Amino acid sequence: MSVQISAYVEDDIKQKMEVYSSSHGLKKGFLIQNALDYYLNALHEIPTSMMTPSHISVNEKTFETLVSSKSKANTKLKKLLQDD
Repeated sequence: MSVQISAYVEDDIKQKMEVYSSSHGLKKGFLIQNALDYYLNALHEIPTSMMTPSHISVNEKTFETLVSSKSKANTKLKKLLQDD
């Protein structure tokens, strides 16, 4: 038995889903169901300490500290963000 659910998603996520589903000949419902199943299985199998959030929020002071940092990791991060 299946049930219908509803969720709001960002426009860019919806666009990515539509492009992927049409280019691979998959129905959006199938793609969403498989993605949700995959994600929930990963949450079950992978320890919480190993999970990395997809978005990180920082306050203004922390942002300024990160921007002014001269570390090698920060230099690579700045380059990555500039390429985007």
